[in-house]
Amino acid sequence: MPYNRLRRRLRESGSPAVTTLPDGSVDHFCTVVGDAAGSIETRDAFGREILGDRSSFSFAVETTEPGGQAVNTAKQLHALGGSVTCYGYLDAPIFESLPFTTVSMGSPALVYVFSFSDRDVMFVETAEVTEWTLAELRRFGDLSDVFTGDAVCCSNWGSVRGLESAFYQLSDTRLSRVPFVFDPGDIVGVRPDEIGALLDAIAALQDTFDVVYSANRQEVRTTAAALSGPFDDDLARLAAIREETGITAAAMHARDEAAVVTCDDQLRVSNYRVERPVRHTGGGDRFTGGLGHALACGWDWDLALACGNACAAYYVDSGRTGDANDITAFLRERPPVES
Repeated sequence: MPYNRLRRRLRESGSPAVTTLPDGSVDHFCTVVGDAAGSIETRDAFGREILGDRSSFSFAVETTEPGGQAVNTAKQLHALGGSVTCYGYLDAPIFESLPFTTVSMGSPALVYVFSFSDRDVMFVETAEVTEWTLAELRRFGDLSDVFTGDAVCCSNWGSVRGLESAFYQLSDTRLSRVPFVFDPGDIVGVRPDEIGALLDAIAALQDTFDVVYSANRQEVRTTAAALSGPFDDDLARLAAIREETGITAAAMHARDEAAVVTCDDQLRVSNYRVERPVRHTGGGDRFTGGLGHALACGWDWDLALACGNACAAYYVDSGRTGDANDITAFLRERPPVES
């Protein structure tokens, strides 16, 4: 297992420069008020209430946080010691508290996360970005400045459409070849032809960057469904995604493990079991941050997957973004699940 080596590397990883982009949201974490007995604890219970006689519900906002996949990923990268710049839709006072450099391109989405013990449910109050372009980004910085550094983490194609066009334009742009970790966001339910168009765009992006397609298990299965199957397991799905696009790697994160397929290797790294999650939303973004940090530092793939796993598990377990000391202590205190 690579976790013992990860503990040593975290203490000496330095401060890689990473850019994250392009979304942003104000996230309200809420509980649904039930009856005099207290809040509704599970999604099943909430569903039964909705299908029953009740026609109205109350909720309480427990916390409000700066969010969005790009912001959450940047939080993790910064916590691990990275020099981070986040480009997104961050025009709200709450983003002024962020401890890293931000560049805002407009108003954020408003998100309400209803927290249940089994899984969260998310509602978006205002329309998110309908189209994002490189021309828009150029209004706020030269591309050679935006994409300089040691890695790029890009997220949320599912909500920020227009990324395909930007990927094609970037494929014809002379920039430093660095890892480009791309998390498509929630794509479950997206049509296969739309997935196919996205895969064509990231194939073009590989001309400029070392592209890593990184998604959770259900998103990987949704992506692979657009390709010729059937597939025996998740590694076969990742291999098909990588072969279809010619990208550097296709990776998956899940509660029990992370996995990656590159041009010459296939790896699985067991994750840490979290018995009582504090947060169900945002763990994947911390995985992206941990993975991006490791790749920016030039670490091997087993360490990179382990770093992503540890960052995600720590966040889900505690509700906080862990720094190197937090993650090291977490690794020391408990064993990962067995493969």
